[in-house]
Amino acid sequence: MLITTVALYIANVSAYLIAFILIILALIAVFIVVISEQRSQQQIRTLANILESMIDGDYSLRGREQENKAFQELLTLVNNLADTLALSKIEAKESRQLLERIMQQMDAMVLAVDEQGRIVLANDSAQKLLQIDMSQHAHLLLTSLVIGKVISEAQSGIIDFEHPQLSGEHFLFKEYFLSEGKQHQLFLITSAQRLLLEKERKSWQSLLRVLSHEMNNSLTPISSISQSISSKLQDGQKALNRESLLTGVDIINERASSLSSFIASYSQLSHLPEPNKSRFALQGFISHCIALFNDCRILFPDNSIDLEQVNIYADKAQLEQVFINVFKNAKEAMQITRSTDKIIEVFCHEDDKYFHIHVCDSGSGIANKNNLFVPFYTTKPQGSGIGLTLCKQILFNHDGLLSLKNRENVAGVEAVISLPKG
Repeated sequence: MLITTVALYIANVSAYLIAFILIILALIAVFIVVISEQRSQQQIRTLANILESMIDGDYSLRGREQENKAFQELLTLVNNLADTLALSKIEAKESRQLLERIMQQMDAMVLAVDEQGRIVLANDSAQKLLQIDMSQHAHLLLTSLVIGKVISEAQSGIIDFEHPQLSGEHFLFKEYFLSEGKQHQLFLITSAQRLLLEKERKSWQSLLRVLSHEMNNSLTPISSISQSISSKLQDGQKALNRESLLTGVDIINERASSLSSFIASYSQLSHLPEPNKSRFALQGFISHCIALFNDCRILFPDNSIDLEQVNIYADKAQLEQVFINVFKNAKEAMQITRSTDKIIEVFCHEDDKYFHIHVCDSGSGIANKNNLFVPFYTTKPQGSGIGLTLCKQILFNHDGLLSLKNRENVAGVEAVISLPKG
């Protein structure tokens, strides 16, 4: 504009014409500036919209191709970033869905609480344990629940819980983690009974195989010597103390017979056959077992479920051995106390997985809980120490459980036989 003004002045152009031309040029300049500013604002607004949608988690918006090369390079980078974040979002969503499905199918109970102790995550098993519905109990404090308080106060490791909702040996894992920059705590609870029982079973099987081998090595020469002595005694040409030798032979044979019976009884644990399962009614089965104990009074409390409606799938012969052994132990426990009225209470309840059959006696109770299922251990004069171990092994093969505990408030033992449904 300055150059145009000078040129027009030198050419002696009228001042009015110069002013008019300058006004026109000024308007053109203003128009160019306004158009450029609007285009820049549109480009910046486009970029801002894409970034805002990305912040909100929507990665579907893309910028159109621009004439400005510098801005187009920046827009291309933003579009590539949106593609990368969209792919990451899909992968994260799929991974989360897979994790949630795995958690829901787990028998283990998974819980997570925030820094205030409010439950923020609970799989199906945990919701059943806590008896809550996460969709209806948002921001619920874990310690406000009785069982939740027990879990919160317990230390990590194998815990023997004694609670109606959570009983028996369980492994409790507790760990802290960060979520959205805030500290959370994770609880993982899983039953340790089957794991411990399997380890215990394998240990005892190895021990029993060694014992059987060693004891058979002793029985063979004992039997051979006894036969040799017996043949010499039958030879009348030699003067021998026949009575003394025959007594010795009898003792050897008696010992050999006792050891053979000992081995045969314990080898049942390592050679227990696989269960031959069939479906049968629990009511008739228990009635048949009870018939063998006419000298005891069997009571069925009113709070028991109707046994006639319960059908179980198991090996009837093996399960009969379990029930007879449990009833026999109950009877013998009451004989020790010399109780005049031998009463055995039998009742049943169910949960989501098991039918639980309770057998309660009025004996003296359990003196040493730690050795209940240890082979060789017995407090009975004529006991072999195999009964409860064999029962637990049979139930293990049926995916069931056996537990014993002293009754509360009254004398006696409560045996619980848990059989899986289905």
